[in-house]
Amino acid sequence: MLILFKIGIVSIILLTRGIAVDCTYHFEKIYLNEQILTYYLDAFDQNNIQTQIDIFSYQIIPDGNDCSATITIEYTFKIYAPEIGINQYESFFIGEKTMDNVSTNQYLYNSDFSLVSGPTLVDILQAKKLISYISQSGKLPNGEYLFQLVIKDDSDEILNSISDAIEIKRPNSLELLSPGGTLSELSHAYVYSTVPLFSWYSDFCKQCIYGIRVCEFKQDEHASLQDALTDWSILPYVQSSEYHEILWNSRSFQYPTEGHIDLDEGKFYVWQIRQSYETTFDVHHDYSPIYIFEVRSPTKIQLEYNDPYLSVIQTLIGKEQFNLWFSTGGELERYVTTGESIWINGEEIHIDALYALVSELNQGEITLEKIQLK
Repeated sequence: MLILFKIGIVSIILLTRGIAVDCTYHFEKIYLNEQILTYYLDAFDQNNIQTQIDIFSYQIIPDGNDCSATITIEYTFKIYAPEIGINQYESFFIGEKTMDNVSTNQYLYNSDFSLVSGPTLVDILQAKKLISYISQSGKLPNGEYLFQLVIKDDSDEILNSISDAIEIKRPNSLELLSPGGTLSELSHAYVYSTVPLFSWYSDFCKQCIYGIRVCEFKQDEHASLQDALTDWSILPYVQSSEYHEILWNSRSFQYPTEGHIDLDEGKFYVWQIRQSYETTFDVHHDYSPIYIFEVRSPTKIQLEYNDPYLSVIQTLIGKEQFNLWFSTGGELERYVTTGESIWINGEEIHIDALYALVSELNQGEITLEKIQLK
């Protein structure tokens, strides 16, 4: 899922009555918070200062010898949200700020503007959908958000303007793949490595921060997986941190061999992934389900490999077929994957696509019709 940022700047200078002919104004963007993935309705309430975070900051730069006239800055926030039927930019918020004697550079923030008008959707059906969405969620839908600032003189003539657009796409999926499973699946949820590879699936989200938490599950002390997860963590090792941070573009994490508490054979562990992103109110966290797994001691019949993708292949083709091919004496005994790409239906794609296939298979979006060894 690709998140695009579109920035357009329009600069128009008109000399009109009410403004001295030797004074012009132009905008300079200082800051636009491109990390925000959710806009709550409270973000547009100027009376509640606590809800006002810095969404943008612009500078007005005067140029001339006499800039003593009164000007008005109009701020328009528009939305484009096809998912609820808004198929063109519609004004959601219009605010104004009057300024006198702008002879030096002045800064503007989103919290500086007083509301002039709220949503101005002409289409009644669109308006109803937007109101319904906001009333149920308290936030604006995914889509494109356009910020426009316009300088006007006392005759309502436009002197200059600037606009910036951002496409917002909140992630929806966060699923664990391996190792482990639910408590009812514990008999089949095990690994033979004390440094397992944790893998999961999530939507593309460049603005998100990911974290992992691993804790020991003690059957005589913990009543549930959640109970174990809120106990003393072994990852992160420092207890002041709730989750160990992971790179945003990762979909797997190798348990560290140094600098952390080792996993022990014969013990059970729970783990979870947290996905975080910024909103106009506070940082929002999404949490995956909690998986549990056992670290078992190696046996003579255990396959001797460390290839992280083999466990994904086993999930796709089934344990029985996997053991038939990959166990001792099988056609693919001691087989390991190499390289970073695979072929699916004649198309070469990155090998991480296996994780996406597992997710789609678990959700019933795809089925396996035939397994063929070549």
